Amino acid sequence: MFSSKALEINDYEVKQFIQKFKFNCNSVHSPVNFVNKHKQWLSNNTFYTPGLEKFKHGYVVAGCTESFHEVYKEHCYVLKDEYTYHRDSSMAVVCDIDSIPLHSRLLISFPFAATGNLHNDWHYILKVCEEKSIRIFVDACLAGVSLGKLDLSHPCITHVAFSFSKAFGTGHMRTGVVYTNTKNTPASVRNTHLYLNHMHMDLHMKLMTEFDSDYIFKKYRMSQIKICEKHSLTQSDCVLFGLDNGRKCITRELESLQ
Repeated sequence: MFSSKALEINDYEVKQFIQKFKFNCNSVHSPVNFVNKHKQWLSNNTFYTPGLEKFKHGYVVAGCTESFHEVYKEHCYVLKDEYTYHRDSSMAVVCDIDSIPLHSRLLISFPFAATGNLHNDWHYILKVCEEKSIRIFVDACLAGVSLGKLDLSHPCITHVAFSFSKAFGTGHMRTGVVYTNTKNTPASVRNTHLYLNHMHMDLHMKLMTEFDSDYIFKKYRMSQIKICEKHSLTQSDCVLFGLDNGRKCITRELESLQ
């Protein structure tokens, strides 16, 4: 009945907007303007990102997945039940937090991929990373469909990446933003030379104007609660999921209630 894969919601209003949108093959967008618009769009009363202002640079990327290549050259580790791309691409080692070596790189999703909630050991993870000088890359791809507070002020957090895939159902139009204090990275070069998909940037600029970043969460939260009660699931902080012994993606049932 439910999928184990995290599926975006095909929201009727969003889909109608995209279908009516006239793509301009000659559109050229400033990455700086796009990032500034994204910062404004992120601000809502559902998912807070205090500390985002500490990052000097924001770069447009082809979704969160491309942004990981900013750090894959390092010795990267992920925790059990993390986004499987890291493991499948052989770019990171699955490891428990206490076994990650000093001065390494941890890639972690927030909310956590396995539950859509804050990782159960989040505060302990931050403590260990500080003690062992482990640098943290936060994957916030679920921010647009979740409830929470991601405090980015912790000194170990060096990167945070956001995607529009789940908020707008535009995973096939790979678009996102990564924030960092690092210069001269692959993303910075692509942004400097405007080697970006400007048509997709154009669409997402308009989507950010039309729909708030918590539009999906607010619209479907009560339906999520009802579905979870119906199937004896625990509601996740991510509106896409219900929880029992594992994550259940309830997207298709949510869509049926539009």
